[in-house]
Amino acid sequence: MIVACLLLSAVWTVVSGSVQVMHRKVQSVQAGGNVTFSCRLITNEDALQVTWQKEMEGADDNIATYSTINGQKIVKSYGSHVSFAHSGLQASAISLQGVTFQDEGCYKCIFNTFPSGAVTGRMCLKVYAISDPKVEAKLMPRPDKAKDDDEVVEMSCSATGKPAPKITWRLPSALQQKPREYHVRVSNQTMTVISNFTLARSKILQEHPIACVIQHPSLNVTLALPMDGLMQGQDAAIAPVLATTTGVLVPLIFLLLLGFLFYHCLRQLHDPERHRARPCWVLPVCTKDKCGKYKVTGKQAPAVPLTSGAPLDT
Repeated sequence: MIVACLLLSAVWTVVSGSVQVMHRKVQSVQAGGNVTFSCRLITNEDALQVTWQKEMEGADDNIATYSTINGQKIVKSYGSHVSFAHSGLQASAISLQGVTFQDEGCYKCIFNTFPSGAVTGRMCLKVYAISDPKVEAKLMPRPDKAKDDDEVVEMSCSATGKPAPKITWRLPSALQQKPREYHVRVSNQTMTVISNFTLARSKILQEHPIACVIQHPSLNVTLALPMDGLMQGQDAAIAPVLATTTGVLVPLIFLLLLGFLFYHCLRQLHDPERHRARPCWVLPVCTKDKCGKYKVTGKQAPAVPLTSGAPLDT
């Protein structure tokens, strides 16, 4: 009995007149995926043509037909992503590739039989998607610039999808609280869900990991809170101060050095006598033919004081 129930839940079968529709009554597929619809005629009557349609407001939209005379025919507007998976007068199947939100809706397979006329099977498609699941933490200093112990951590978890993702938090018992949740409609199809809360910075953050749980038909994921985000929050606050300090001190030091050199040069120009009065000691070059003059052999020549205006005797 249990096996039979599982089979019935996996493949949904309905008899509408004399048409048997295979697959589930409602199929779900992720945006960008593929899906196949199948119908099978179980009557002994002859079918002349099989037509596939999509239910629209007002008149239904023709997608494709098959008959022995005309073969497979697919309407031009559907030709880029619809194809026959199987074509016949007793069984038919179409496949949709690269499904988009515009493909969501209900579809019909119509067998034109003789003499009963048209008999129809119906099935529906749900398209879902999810993107940008993320969790982040940021250190938020209080406006009154209190001590580090009084700083708070802002934690945020978000995801965009169709249907709207469900977000919960996995918190230590000591931190149980109700987060704030926001829903932002991105388009007619998708919704962004943001869940966040704040708490005082404490050691319990390191001792007990915090995680965000995102649930969706196409994704069930648990994202651990990145603790390095707290350090990034501190760096983000310090970086502007360092940049400002560096930008001011470096040019200031350069200007001071430049001013000192300029001042020194002016003193040299305005007081040349004082510059000349300073003793200047020069070591003469002792060549082989001149060392005898100092009566020194194999030794360094003595240093000779240079008086103002006197030529250097080498």
